[in-house]
Amino acid sequence: MELEHTVIILHRRRRLLKETYESESESEWDTDMVIILAILLCALLFTLGLNAFACRGRGFLNIFSNSPAAAEVAGLKKRDLRHLPMAVYGSGDDGSGSECPICLGEFVDGQTIRVLPKCGHGFHVECIDKWLISHASCPNCRISPLQSPPRISTQS
Repeated sequence: MELEHTVIILHRRRRLLKETYESESESEWDTDMVIILAILLCALLFTLGLNAFACRGRGFLNIFSNSPAAAEVAGLKKRDLRHLPMAVYGSGDDGSGSECPICLGEFVDGQTIRVLPKCGHGFHVECIDKWLISHASCPNCRISPLQSPPRISTQS
């Protein structure tokens, strides 16, 4: 009798331990899964934020540098565009070509074109003004159409 009683108790303990182990392993698996999903979500949000910063940050970060790319990001102001020279196109003009390099449209005799002062490239006024509002350089040669600021000598 005692032996049967002991076997029943051991069997109950074994079943209880088995149920406890199974419930603990299921809860551990659930906890691990939640942690893994939280880490993946954080990594995804970090990657998206970094990508957004890189795309928008290019212009913001380059504004403060002295490189030619910094000037190109900013573009020209409308008051600077008004100071760029314009000319009337005539078929005898050879300096600016016979077509606008931006839209590839032919220049017509008597049409007003804008000729950039430093490089001499000519464009339709509408085409080059749209370009220069978003870029501060000639679309052909990438030279800035604005006069560079005078250098101050440090000699006494």
